[in-house]
Amino acid sequence: MTRLLLFVTRFPPEFVGTAQYALLLANGLARRADLAVTVLAPAYAGRNWPDESLPFCVRRDPALVARPVVLRYPRSTRALLRALAEVRPDVLWAINGMATRVAGRVAGQLELPVLGTLHGTDMARRLPGRNPWTWLESRWQRRFYRRAGLLLTNSAFTHDLALSKGIAADKLRVVRLGVPLPADPEAVRQRARLAHPEWCDRPLVLTVGRLVPQKGHRLLLEAMATVLPTRPEVRHVIVGDGPERPALEAQIARLGIASQVQLVGRLAPGTLDELYSLATVFALTSHQVAGQVEGMGYVFLEAAAWGVPAVATRHGGIPEAVLDGVTGALVPAQAPAIAAALAQLLDDSPRRLQMAAAARARVSNEMGLERMIEAAAAAIDQVRAGA
Repeated sequence: MTRLLLFVTRFPPEFVGTAQYALLLANGLARRADLAVTVLAPAYAGRNWPDESLPFCVRRDPALVARPVVLRYPRSTRALLRALAEVRPDVLWAINGMATRVAGRVAGQLELPVLGTLHGTDMARRLPGRNPWTWLESRWQRRFYRRAGLLLTNSAFTHDLALSKGIAADKLRVVRLGVPLPADPEAVRQRARLAHPEWCDRPLVLTVGRLVPQKGHRLLLEAMATVLPTRPEVRHVIVGDGPERPALEAQIARLGIASQVQLVGRLAPGTLDELYSLATVFALTSHQVAGQVEGMGYVFLEAAAWGVPAVATRHGGIPEAVLDGVTGALVPAQAPAIAAALAQLLDDSPRRLQMAAAARARVSNEMGLERMIEAAAAAIDQVRAGA
């Protein structure tokens, strides 16, 4: 039995891709008979998650979200060292950028096999550091990369970005994100029709993502202002929350589309599944802002698993998640191009249904969760064998 400590500084109930990745990875690995999984994750004040229902142990520590960040590093380092002493793992896996930097602070003290996951923004924003603080962070991050036996990248884009940052090629392995297929989509769809009659029997454009500049919501709303007036039956539902919400609410009002666009905030996983089951088109128009990039885009795979074709931008690793002309449409980060792609998918039902079938089939054949878990388990075996 291999004892595995997954170290992550973003975990449910937080609504970000790295948190969802960590949860899926831990769930999948914990179901293997040869692994005993413990997750070291943040404790969020006033926000709970049903850890007791999970098939692995979760150690929550408020140090991982301590503020200011200058205090978070020493406190998180102590939390990691405590977990290592008490869990006594055979392997340590740092899941996200902050976790790699914290582990990098004590890289010389780590007397066990180590691996990590690279997502994109973790390297794009800090390698190299652009001020004294991020320069120091970059040193911790690079120290972890040198210490790790293996570094998994979530896409070929992230792999190539790592190479461009000088990370050794022999440490890198592409393991694309994987998502589960819905077990009973028709049952979810029936439940959704009862719970959300206002979104049934009409075209529904769905967007899922944090309300931050990098996700491109303002750009998408500009495009929707062209699409919606001539299609009064269409509704656009935006799931997620964040600092951009007031500006987006003001933009929706200014564009005169408030009757067709709704910001619904964060949703429970079951409710989000209901919206995916009703969606006609998925749309998210991410672009690079202040070094933030989409390493691949987990929500595009979620939508594909539900058979929802996507309109997306040619940015980061998104072209690996959305195949242009096959499972969706890829366009430049420009409102007219986004509007044209949305209009075409909304108006062309046969083409849309063909893309929907292709999207679901691709997830089933190439991007399934079991494939990701098998590759992750093989990586654990490799770093143990090489220790």
